[in-house]
Amino acid sequence: MAVIETPPETVTAASEQATPMPRAQARGLAGVLGSGDHKVIGRLYIVTSLLFGLGVVVLGLMVALEGVKPATLDVFGKDTVFQAFTLFRFGTLFLLAFPLVVGVSLAVVPLQVGARSVAFPRAAAASYWGWLVGACLFIASYAVNGGPGGGRSSGVNLWLTAMALIVVSLLIAAICLATTVLALRHGGLTLDRVPLFAWSVAVTAIMWILTLPVLLGLLAFMYVDHRHAGASFGANAGIYSHFQWLFRNPQIYVLAIPVLGFASDVLATTARARIAPRSAVIGAIGAFGVFSFGAFLVGARPGFYSSWVVIGLGLIAVLPVLVVLGLALDLFRRGTIRMNGGAAYAIASLVVLLLGVLAGAFGSIPRYATVGTIYDIGTTHAVILASLIACIGALHWWATKIGRQPAMEAPAYIAVLLLLGGSAALAIGDLVSGVFGNATEIAPDWTGGIKAANVVVLIGTVLVALGLLVAVIGLLPLLRKGSDVPADPWEGQTLEWLSPSPPPLENFTEDLAVVTSAEPLVDLREEK
Repeated sequence: MAVIETPPETVTAASEQATPMPRAQARGLAGVLGSGDHKVIGRLYIVTSLLFGLGVVVLGLMVALEGVKPATLDVFGKDTVFQAFTLFRFGTLFLLAFPLVVGVSLAVVPLQVGARSVAFPRAAAASYWGWLVGACLFIASYAVNGGPGGGRSSGVNLWLTAMALIVVSLLIAAICLATTVLALRHGGLTLDRVPLFAWSVAVTAIMWILTLPVLLGLLAFMYVDHRHAGASFGANAGIYSHFQWLFRNPQIYVLAIPVLGFASDVLATTARARIAPRSAVIGAIGAFGVFSFGAFLVGARPGFYSSWVVIGLGLIAVLPVLVVLGLALDLFRRGTIRMNGGAAYAIASLVVLLLGVLAGAFGSIPRYATVGTIYDIGTTHAVILASLIACIGALHWWATKIGRQPAMEAPAYIAVLLLLGGSAALAIGDLVSGVFGNATEIAPDWTGGIKAANVVVLIGTVLVALGLLVAVIGLLPLLRKGSDVPADPWEGQTLEWLSPSPPPLENFTEDLAVVTSAEPLVDLREEK
């Protein structure tokens, strides 16, 4: 053997040393606190937002009960009722709805696009901890008599600071999600082939990136003004009116964009058919995102809501939802129906979202003068509940990827019926009051609403609370350890179903083949 030759045993040893070893995953509390795994971060967002959501739901029940007989102030005192009202409105949005969407998206989207991790995993983890600290400070600000309408200026300053921290955290999460879809897709997975839920999350994230900085700037300006003068925004009580653009159309629609993607993916798999034309759904989701841009309403005068821009956005936002709903119905015409809990959640979320955008379209017509009334609260409730139903449905559908076991089917059907009926009652009660009420009956606060309609709202709130309780019961198996969990319980169409259940640290145990269509798993089954 020549001196320059390498002995075979040396080559073998070198190759063994060069073989990459799988990364060890930390366990226990250290694995949670220090994790950059998108699935762990997503679960943290999901669990924490649901825990905060429990308090939000209880507060919503109390506010609805107060609305039945507001003059007597049976539940809240006259000095605290406005703070309770604003805590409920902002808490629903920033302690429950926004973080729940982020949590589900972080857990699922990297799997759907075939990525080994989320983009900027440490930033994603920082977004959760920043949001959690902001949420705790948000609650603390009300505890020290702060928040909009609070009697303590330092408490109002704390509320503004907490809101800013929450918004920054959500923006970081949005950047991570958008970058994951746009830059970390698996080979062959072009944007027109991206799973529709991942595409809807990308559109959502981009719209958050475009609109939430406007809210952040408003908070910064308001903090400086309130701390040093309090002249521009009406001191403690007057600041709430400057945030109402967040709770009405079109801006509130940014929360419900993933509903369209979730429903499209789930119903296509349920019907065992490829959604077609796919470009129509992609375009509808993108258009709905564009139509949800409402940051231009910051500081708008009341007369601006009668402009053709606001009216046009309100009316045209109905079309994308109708397109997705129509193509979903076409799936059941062309495919083989096998109903399941995930599909039931998908249909319910689409129906409730349709109610919300129809209400938004009607309320945009100046002739009916519903702008700034309790009617807007009805629209908000419908859109937020559509998003919540879709998120709960996503937990059910991707249970083996987010948790450890499949969710229970029977409670899902009961929860869907309760949530569907409760959402309709909750939204329609306020919509009716906004159209037919007079004077204080149309005020968008605890004094608003026709008495009979407020009773309907209370009943709807109770049904929604029961529906969420039943849904959570159905999701309890996600917490249990088990063996032989199916990787693909639904005969799915997209890449996440090639990952083991539950997925390992880097999501996939084998290299994925280059994608050649939008439904790679359907292609694999057809080849066999």
